[in-house]
Amino acid sequence: MSEIRFDDITPIEEPVFIGKEKYILRETSGSARVIYDNARLACYEYQEGKLVKVHDIANVEILLVSLCLFMEDGLTPVSELTVKNWPGRIYKTLYDRIREISGMTETAENLEEQIKLLQKQLAEFKSKEETLKN
Repeated sequence: MSEIRFDDITPIEEPVFIGKEKYILRETSGSARVIYDNARLACYEYQEGKLVKVHDIANVEILLVSLCLFMEDGLTPVSELTVKNWPGRIYKTLYDRIREISGMTETAENLEEQIKLLQKQLAEFKSKEETLKN
């Protein structure tokens, strides 16, 4: 049996300079990832197993940046409003970098897992609806 070890659990951090301000970009924590994933999934609407609408998806990029970007002290998170006021090239670059250092880049395998999870949730929902009808 192979062993998985994480001897150093210190999150990856990188300095970021925007204008004259210095920030700390940090890989996602478990709680930040949950908040982001839930917000992202809430953007998709399905009917009868088919995607029918996507809404507010751009907001999740800003959310993730605000969850992983801190003032120079490393403790004070940068607000979503602050991130929204920056040019797109800034928050998009930070978003892409967070996903990269946090192992969140999309692959076909990841997307297939998401589809399976959503199909399972849909089946459970339909089953509950059917039970309520009877």
